[in-house]
Amino acid sequence: MSTRKKSQSSRKKRPAVRLGAIDTNAVIQRLRQLHELGGDPELEKFPAADELYLVLQHTARTATLLRQPTNVEANVVGEAALLRVKLWQHLREQADAGQLKAISHARDAGVPWHDFNEALGVRTKQGAYQKAQRLKAEQVRQPHERRSPEVARRHEKRRLAEERAERTRVLSQEQRFPLALRIGRMLVRYQPDFRVSEMAEYWLSEIVDTIDDRYTALERANFTTFIEQFVREIHQFAAECHHEPACSEEARQALQLATEFTYQARPGTRPELQA
Repeated sequence: MSTRKKSQSSRKKRPAVRLGAIDTNAVIQRLRQLHELGGDPELEKFPAADELYLVLQHTARTATLLRQPTNVEANVVGEAALLRVKLWQHLREQADAGQLKAISHARDAGVPWHDFNEALGVRTKQGAYQKAQRLKAEQVRQPHERRSPEVARRHEKRRLAEERAERTRVLSQEQRFPLALRIGRMLVRYQPDFRVSEMAEYWLSEIVDTIDDRYTALERANFTTFIEQFVREIHQFAAECHHEPACSEEARQALQLATEFTYQARPGTRPELQA
């Protein structure tokens, strides 16, 4: 392998940098100030701050008419041009996201890929699909990733896997909710008798605040998780401080039930109880 090829192969990938959210009103206000300083002969026609595209058209049309005032240190003409570059970059990023959303809406409405050819400036349905994937990759890629259909498919695969995992979690935890609710009421009843850390107190307060407000599958699943998190935190605190987590027999029995509920299907996952 030649030195040149080695250099190219070892070269680090440049990070993907996006402008992201900016205060366009502030940028446009500064741009208007610069055009006023530069003697824009059409300043009275300068568009409002909420008319970004018209602002860009106006500033492009009058850019060559600006002059550097002798009593101003700032590079008026140069800074105005640089702010235009920034606004165009912002508009491009917004356009990519907006176009991708429009493509998604059209696909959801049953529009076939070959109907996108003219709108996306391509010749084939494969080209339309690939361009849509590149737009998607631009929205989801990490700094070290390229803007490519492969990146978009990888992120989509990961997103679908996360959604499947979340649906499985919700289904499993919701099935345990009736027992979790009964245990939760016991924990609430004996709340003053628990020795809790700040985190254990937080999870116990979540149980108290939501115990009578669980209507959806996600809410019921999350309530079950609150019980489990409280159990882990209170036992960890007890192990660290070498004290009993409950100071009454009733509270101890309630915590015992909650502990068995948390670990009954997870043998060997109670290291904090072995301290």
